[in-house]
This record gives sequence, C-alpha cells and structure tokens, in this order.
Amino acid sequence: MTLNILLCGFGAFGQQHAAAWAEVVPDHRLLVAELDPELRRLAVKCGSAPDDVSVDYKDLISNADIVDIVTSSDSHYALAMDALSAGKPTLIEKPAVKQIEEADRLEQRAAEYSLPVPVQFVLRVHPLVAEASRLLKQGRIGSLLAMDAVFTGWKRMRPDASILENDGVHMLDLMHFFAKSPAYSFDINGDRLLGGTVPDTIHLRLKYSDKIVGWLRTGITFGGKQADAYLKGSLTTKTFKLIGDEGTIDLDFNSDTMDVAQTSYRPTPGGFTPEIGDLYTKRSVNITPAVLLMRCFEQFLGVLEGKQEVVCDLKQGAVEITKLLVEARTKLES
Repeated sequence: MTLNILLCGFGAFGQQHAAAWAEVVPDHRLLVAELDPELRRLAVKCGSAPDDVSVDYKDLISNADIVDIVTSSDSHYALAMDALSAGKPTLIEKPAVKQIEEADRLEQRAAEYSLPVPVQFVLRVHPLVAEASRLLKQGRIGSLLAMDAVFTGWKRMRPDASILENDGVHMLDLMHFFAKSPAYSFDINGDRLLGGTVPDTIHLRLKYSDKIVGWLRTGITFGGKQADAYLKGSLTTKTFKLIGDEGTIDLDFNSDTMDVAQTSYRPTPGGFTPEIGDLYTKRSVNITPAVLLMRCFEQFLGVLEGKQEVVCDLKQGAVEITKLLVEARTKLES
C-alpha cells in the first residue's frame, strides 16, 4: 500500500526529509507544500507529480496519510492544528511552536483526536545517546551531578528563531532527556557582541531535580571546529558532557564520538584529588542527518502500528520546552 506523505516545506532540510522518507518507505507518494516557486519546481524535478505540489498545504491535506512539517517555526502551529483537525498523524520539526498557549492547544488537539505528534529532536535517536543512557543507568559514572553543553558555530542566524531556539534547543532537550525532568529554574545572559538587534551569544545555567545542574553555551562568535552536516558552509561545535561523581561521558555530535572516563575524587587538603581510572573512546560511523531522520521516521511508523512510543512527545517537545524558551526570551528582552 502506498503511503501518502505531505511534506510542508521543501527547503534544504525539507529535502533531507524527502530523501529519508524515500529510504524508509520506498513505496510512497510525496505531496509537497512550498511557498517558493523555485523549490516547488525542484520538488517536481525530484519526482513529485505536478498535481502533488502546491503553494497551499490545504490543497493537498485531504490526500495525505501523514503530515511532516519542516517550514519556518512561526508557521508550525497553524499547520499542525489544521493537520490534526483533518485527522492526520503529524511530525513537527523543532522548535515546535513559539508561544505557550500554542503548545497547550496543540497538545489538547492531539489528545482530542488521539493522534501521535512527535517533535523532531533527532539527537535523541543518535546511537551514542542511547549508549550514554545505558551507561548512566548502569552507574558507570556514578550519580549524575551536572551536564555541560556547547552548540556554537559560524552559521547563519535565522529570522524565525533565535540561536537558543534553533541551536541550543537541541542541547536543552538532551538535558531534559538525561535529567528525566524539565529545568525548574535557570539564569540566562545574552550579549550582542556584534552590535546587532538580538543576542549573538547566550549562556544558561539551569537547575534540574535531584540537584542536577546544567550549563549551556551557544553563539556564532565562538565559531566552530568542524563542517556542519546540516547547513552547508558552516563550521560548528556540538558537544554534550554528562558529569557524574565517578566519571564523565563526553559526546561530540560532529565527530560522532563518545569519550568515557571513570574517576574517583579523594578528599584532600584544599578540596579533592581526582584519581583517574579507565578511559576509552567509542565512535559511531556514517551517522548523517539522513540516517537520524530515518531512525525518527521508522520509530514514527512503529508508533502508527502501535509497536513503539514517540521519540519526543508534545508534553516534552512543545509544552515544557516552549515554557523555557518563552521565559528565556522574556529575560533576554528585559
């Protein structure tokens, strides 16, 4: 049976979505809603039938089995609400929505229609995140004390989302994932080093349950070390460190490596002396954006078959994260 997929947005990342769907569901029909006429022509060139490509998603939604939203973030809410009202299971790229009220209404609508709506935080399906989670549960680094995340880079700043909403939000989601709860408080500082109208550098310190602390640094002026697989021509640094009382787990999402260090801390005059134990590095190969998207899509199809749960539900990926982002926005503007 052919699966009809309505892809809303055929920009650079929308095209990666299209390629990933083609791998996961070879027998599919791709419907494309796109405002840009050049991108609509590209969608036809890439294989969609001319009648399956439109400037308005409402022309296509009745023919869709599922809806995949990859448009600018300020359009997500209206698209998702219409998709759910039409009874379509829906995927939404991050950030899901812009306002708390939108997140609440979206969650209510999904519950009303009993439809799954995962938010696409692709790093959750990275194999090294799964491995780090397993090691943490095994107690390999003891009790989790803190998390330190960096998402910096020489890459364009988007007009529809801040560097925190577009970049840092990936790390905020991982903190939520590993801490198993949203942050209950945080401090934030933003700087306009380049003299622009919005911060180009942002630092956060967050507090989670069980006395877990999180730190996040994001910004374009720090630059990056490696070519970014998601945005051609950009150099980024994407690292996430789990800090326990018996060691650390360091994840690098550009090199797809994980460094594990087991340590003990002996009280000595002046504080503590670290005793370094086992050290090792693990690497995952061929982890491209398309591969992570394919994992997300396979999981989503499993959800539709009643075999799996969504990777990141609306409660975590929209309601809780939007509350944090709106509060951060308010603090930065004050």
